[in-house]
Amino acid sequence: MPDINDLNIRELIPVYDTTRNPDAREVLTALMLELPGSPELIYKKQEVMKAMIHHGYYRTPLEYSRVDYAEVQAFLHRLEQVELPAAGEVLFRVFHYKTLRDDLYRLLAGLRQLIGFLDVADRYFSIINPAHFPPDFRQQLMLIQDLFRKMQLPSWKIAARNGTFAAREVRRLLQLFRQEISVPEWMAFWQTFNYWEAWLSIAHTAVKLELSFATFTTGSFTLEDFYHLLLKQPVRNSIDTDARVILLTGANMSGKSTLLKAIGCCVYLAHAGMPVPARVCRIPFYNEISAAINLRDDLQSGYSHFMMEVQQLKRTLQLAGAGRNCFAIFDELFRGTNADDATDISLQTIRGLATSPQGLFIISTHLHALENLLAPNAGWQAMHMVCEPGDGLPRFAYRLREGWGRLKIGRIIFEQEGLPAMLNQWKSLT
Repeated sequence: MPDINDLNIRELIPVYDTTRNPDAREVLTALMLELPGSPELIYKKQEVMKAMIHHGYYRTPLEYSRVDYAEVQAFLHRLEQVELPAAGEVLFRVFHYKTLRDDLYRLLAGLRQLIGFLDVADRYFSIINPAHFPPDFRQQLMLIQDLFRKMQLPSWKIAARNGTFAAREVRRLLQLFRQEISVPEWMAFWQTFNYWEAWLSIAHTAVKLELSFATFTTGSFTLEDFYHLLLKQPVRNSIDTDARVILLTGANMSGKSTLLKAIGCCVYLAHAGMPVPARVCRIPFYNEISAAINLRDDLQSGYSHFMMEVQQLKRTLQLAGAGRNCFAIFDELFRGTNADDATDISLQTIRGLATSPQGLFIISTHLHALENLLAPNAGWQAMHMVCEPGDGLPRFAYRLREGWGRLKIGRIIFEQEGLPAMLNQWKSLT
C-alpha cells in the first residue's frame, strides 16, 4: 500500500473533474485513487482515455442539466412503487380522487423528463463508435446502445415534449420502464453513463493542460518538463537519472519541498494510469511509493520526530530488502536529531541505499558536510534548486540543476529582518 498522505493526492482530483453529477464524480475519484498492480493493467486503464483523445471524443462534452439527472434518478426510484393499470382499464379511473390525480400529473411530468433526458443521452451515444474502445468498455457501450434501441425513444419524444400522452401510451411506457427493462439493464446503463463521463473528464483535462501518459521502463527515471498541478504559475523542471539515490540540496525557500511533491505526484499519477503533468514520463514501475515530507511527532505512540523518521526509513528498507521496487521521498531526513548524528547516519543511509539493486530514493538535505564525505559516482547523484544572491537579497529561480547547492541564505535573511539589531538593543543598558 502506498504511504502518500504527504502528497495530498485528493487535492488534485478537482483539477481533473468536469463531471456534472455526484455519481460520475465518485467514479472519477475511485479511478484516481486506484493503483493497478502492473504496467500491463495500467496501460489497459489508459486505453479508454487515449481512445477518447485519439478519436476526438474529448471535444464533445456530455451536456445535460444537473437537476434533471437527480430528478430522473428519483423518478425511476418512485416508478417502482406505481401500480400499473390493468389491461383495458381507463388510466384516469385508477387516479380517481384529486390527490391521486395530482400523483398522475407528477407521473406524466416525470415520464416527460425521463424521456427527454434519455433522448439527449441516446443522441449523444449514437455517435460513439464502440469499435474505437478496448473490448471491456466496447461491450458496455454496445449494451447501452442496444438499450436505447429497445426504448424506441424517437417515437415517444414528440408526445413527451408536448405533454400529449394518451392513456395507452402512459401504460405502455410504464410497462417498458418497469417490466421490459430489467434492473440490471438500468444499472449497466447508469454505470456506463457515469464511467464515460469520468473518463471523458480526465481526457478533456489531459488535452487542455497538455498532460502525458506514462511509459514504464526498466531503465532510467525520466521526467521532462514536469510541474505540480496546483501551482498557478509553475516552473517546469526535468530529471533524467540512473542513480539509486538523489541528494537534493538548496537554500531555504528555494522550492525543495514543492519539487519533491511534484515528483511524487507524477510518480503516483503514472501508477494510477492518469495523465501526468509532464511532457514526458518514462519511469520504472514501482511496487511501493512513499513520501515523508510533512512528518510530525506522533503523540499517541509517543514517537518523537526523529523516531518517526527512523520508522519511515526502516519500513522502506524492509520492503526493499524483501525485493520490492521502492520509490521513496525523504524531506530533510534526520532533521530531528543533532547535526553530528544526522551527518553520520545520513552517510550510512545514502551509501546503503546507493547499493540497492533497484528503486529510487530522493533525499533532501541541508547537511553540506556530506559533499566531501561521499565518494563520487557511487550510485548517488547530487541535484540542487537554483538560488542566487542579488542586491543583498536571494533570488529564487525554482530551477533544478545538477550538482551541490552551496549558497547559504539563513544569515542573509536573519540580518535582512533586522534581528541582530533587535538582539543587541539591551547591550547599552548593561
